[in-house]
Amino acid sequence: MAPNDRFGEDATRLARAAEAWLPTDDPTARAMILAFLRQAAAAGSDPIAELRDGMTRWFGSRAAMLPSPRSGPVRVAGGTIVLEPLATLRQPTMWPHRPKRLPNELFSSWLWRSAVAAVAAGAQPRQFAHDALGGLSDDIDQDVAPATLRRLAQVSGQPLEHLAGGTLSVTESPAQDTMEGLAEHILLQDGRFLLGRQARDRLGRHLPVLQYCPRCLQTDLRPHFRRSWRFALAMVCTEHGCRLHDLCWRCGSTVAPLEQRAINVQPHCPACNAPLAEARVIATRLRLRQQALNAMLFYLAAHIPAAERGAHLDTLAFRFGPGASVAERAQKLAGLRATARNSWFATPVRPQHAEPLRMLAEGLAYSGLAKTMQRRPRRPHGHAQLAAVEPLPKHRPLPKHGVGDKLHATRQPTAS
Repeated sequence: MAPNDRFGEDATRLARAAEAWLPTDDPTARAMILAFLRQAAAAGSDPIAELRDGMTRWFGSRAAMLPSPRSGPVRVAGGTIVLEPLATLRQPTMWPHRPKRLPNELFSSWLWRSAVAAVAAGAQPRQFAHDALGGLSDDIDQDVAPATLRRLAQVSGQPLEHLAGGTLSVTESPAQDTMEGLAEHILLQDGRFLLGRQARDRLGRHLPVLQYCPRCLQTDLRPHFRRSWRFALAMVCTEHGCRLHDLCWRCGSTVAPLEQRAINVQPHCPACNAPLAEARVIATRLRLRQQALNAMLFYLAAHIPAAERGAHLDTLAFRFGPGASVAERAQKLAGLRATARNSWFATPVRPQHAEPLRMLAEGLAYSGLAKTMQRRPRRPHGHAQLAAVEPLPKHRPLPKHGVGDKLHATRQPTAS
């Protein structure tokens, strides 16, 4: 296999399939067969099914020369019993139960929901994931291969780009075209913001940590884990105003949906089988500070060039280490005062970014930043002017983050 083969490990599987279906010693014919299978896989189709269906079209009249089941009855010696062989049943190329990945859902969460949907067929979550992926790794969300994603998109009947949007693979472009996706893309490329335990996997990486909000799991029509819950900069659920959990509330084990024993639409702890939705809701006053931090990350992704982001990311990585517990990180979040924003978000290289970052730190919604700046009177010559703050050309509607709210420590968020 060539070192730059973009099909990676699946190239070997396709080569074996080509030889099994049409064995030949002609290297040219073998290369043509393999090219056909790769083309089908790249288009998101099942290559074997395409080859099976295309026999007649591909070979025309010569298709009759290919091996085929007998069409007539076979008389057994002795002449007493007549057997008629049945045609081989075509294997289904799509899952009978095909949940779609939700817009903000983590890839492994979607795989867990697919396993729960397939429980009628006797599938356990771990075995289902093993069969679907062709093996398991310590961090499925980071390690899933592009060729595997193409195959899963085909069998689940959803666009490849949408399914890939739930992974945490480091790519050249964002996996999601939302503001959250753009900010998370920057954090992934930096490499210091995915939550992890002290223990390490075979690749030397920290074993993953997955957070959750019990209120989200209680109120979701389809309970699922958010992609943002894997990042160290997420400490508070901005929808319900409560602190996230990073361990089982009953036994203190890490959360791993695909390892759980209970087959239920509600996620359970894999160690003690406790429903995660029953965790204590920890009320907090930090909702507005989490919203402000999110808004500043959106601004960082949309308006500050990559060459100027280093100081901001260094400061955040120092304060919110990926190995700290959610309680420790939430305690530091409480110190994110708007008046001291440069100490926890760093001073921007260009003065023109200072004013919008100040406004976001005070609680202004990112979506309202451009309108607010347009209404502000022009400052005298010599003062820093704000560069145009325009929304990115292609993204989904922005979330409602702290619309008009200010960061006051004494203000209690709405009870949830």
